[in-house]
Amino acid sequence: MHPYIETARLQASQAARKSPSLARSNSHPVPLAGRHAGGTALSLPRASPSTQPHGTPPPHGFRPRRPRVKMSDEDILVRAVQLGENFCLYFEDDDGLECDAFCKEKVLHRVLRNVRSQLLVVRPDLDMAAFEDVTDQEMKSGSGMHFNVHYYKTTTPSAGMPVAFSIQVQDKSYYMCCEKEHGKTIVRFREGEVPKEIPDESNVIFFKKTFTSFSSRTFKFEYSLEQGMFLAFEDEGYLRKLILKKLSREDEVDETMEISLQVNSE
Repeated sequence: MHPYIETARLQASQAARKSPSLARSNSHPVPLAGRHAGGTALSLPRASPSTQPHGTPPPHGFRPRRPRVKMSDEDILVRAVQLGENFCLYFEDDDGLECDAFCKEKVLHRVLRNVRSQLLVVRPDLDMAAFEDVTDQEMKSGSGMHFNVHYYKTTTPSAGMPVAFSIQVQDKSYYMCCEKEHGKTIVRFREGEVPKEIPDESNVIFFKKTFTSFSSRTFKFEYSLEQGMFLAFEDEGYLRKLILKKLSREDEVDETMEISLQVNSE
């Protein structure tokens, strides 16, 4: 006979002598492999692991209860804040959200039109970008009009969709950025490539937002380093130069800031 069964049998016998009714009410049936001399199946109470003989392996299928582990809230220092695009979770710690970080997600090829259907044309040799009247034929063959719009993932999605702009002119790449000059922020195009990752704030990032709540096909682009400053145009002689312009009120509608992104054939 297995030592475990023999020990349980001795316990049952002792319990029955002390209190037969207790043995009948509290016993949990454990069928044995066989029958005793009387011909009836014997039911015995389960022995706890503490009563198992030292060094004796438990019977097949015996699983001791595992102690529960109490988790302290001090063990978890971050908590999920929201589910962002592409099902990315954003986490918050005791110091608030982690600093801004941008990672390039996709690039679209577009032309930029203002409210008057003029195209944005970049002329690096003149250090200028302006909205101009362009025919379809000029648009197909001309340079300085076809933009790469770089979309980035961000840790602060509520600010808007972060984008950057670059363009090819005469086999050279230029990117749009903003710089301070005589105390005024101006738009520049510098030779070089847009970075794939931006670990912190950057003067090449703009937040793309719908122009109005009832207009989903036109947008405005807020400069990421100066809240309330948007890409716009202003008349300068016969030109409508690309500038940064301050929005005086959040609910103000300024048509000089309205920009559409269109594929080249539109």
